[in-house]
Amino acid sequence: MTTTGQAVAMNKAELIESMASESGLSKSDAKRALEVFTDATTNALKRGDSAVLVGFGSFSISKRSARTGRNPRSRNGPVDDSPVTFGACPEFAAALDLNPGKGDEASAKYRDADVVIDAEYIASEMGRDSHEGVSENDVKRALEAFTNATTKALKKGDRLSLGGTEDENGGFGTFSISKRSARTGRNPQTGKEIQIAAKNVVKFKAGAELSKAVN
Repeated sequence: MTTTGQAVAMNKAELIESMASESGLSKSDAKRALEVFTDATTNALKRGDSAVLVGFGSFSISKRSARTGRNPRSRNGPVDDSPVTFGACPEFAAALDLNPGKGDEASAKYRDADVVIDAEYIASEMGRDSHEGVSENDVKRALEAFTNATTKALKKGDRLSLGGTEDENGGFGTFSISKRSARTGRNPQTGKEIQIAAKNVVKFKAGAELSKAVN
């Protein structure tokens, strides 16, 4: 996985084009499928619920209290916190070679999500807006294309932005890979200190619109 150099952001328009090309859907249908996912997730988070996109990952509201911190990269300014926490589901983590493990926190969030978004749900919602509708299999291919495009971008060390084409900090948010440093933790069953190895994780930074909606 390449993580050096200046990361490039794959934007929403490029993602939609990739989804349409790989799934056989029109660009307008691929765009609508993506919007159903982001709208459903946003609405769930606004209610305080968690949401999972099957085969991709789970979203929930961060339980962090307000505080002042320092950006570890620049040593200046506040910590770059996001009001939304993302956990890659086992399939997506495996595709990124992250291998979260059976007991990983992300797996628990995936299983226990309040709102489950899958191909059946998205096809149903899209059918409300169109007399022709879109088949569940078509949407399934579009979601696979979404995951594939995200995987390719992140494995190259790039970001994936679901903001506007000109402002990656707007809209829904941005995915990237972040290195989590090694640290000392505690076994929740025994209370004994354990050493937790450094690892790469998927980081999600909520965009301005999503942050405003959930705050």
